[in-house]
Amino acid sequence: MKKLISLIMLAVFCMGCAFAHDGGRGNASLEIAGGKVSVEYGRPALKGRDIEAMIKPGQEWRMGADAATTLSTDVALKFGEKTIQPGKYILKAKFVASHEWVLIVQAEDKTTAAEAPLKYQKVESPVEMLTIKLENSSSGGRFVLQWGNFSLSTEFQKA
Repeated sequence: MKKLISLIMLAVFCMGCAFAHDGGRGNASLEIAGGKVSVEYGRPALKGRDIEAMIKPGQEWRMGADAATTLSTDVALKFGEKTIQPGKYILKAKFVASHEWVLIVQAEDKTTAAEAPLKYQKVESPVEMLTIKLENSSSGGRFVLQWGNFSLSTEFQKA
């Protein structure tokens, strides 16, 4: 019986350690023009890695861990020149060149529904756990991703 209790305690301790290094799933949401926009994403820890050294120009990044990063909206949105209809989409970032990124909004059938340039910015204090925020802006909303020493952001609006 003591061995069983010890094994259970060890398993619980190990599970706690695993969750301490993984941020699980995150959710960001924003009310915009009478509708709701939300992003659900995995929150990996940086753990000393250099994300900019891990991805090469031309590659797409799913911006998170485990399952895909998803955008859900119950209002039509405009990213750049493209409009997306209410629904659920997969978000990816494409690394174009040094400090040059593009947000890809992908439909369920894997086609690109919209693309928008992402503004690259260095941050003073490194962010260990990948964090995505949706913020109000003068044009409607702003998507912001922070991880490590950089931030990527783009504006969107109700269509």
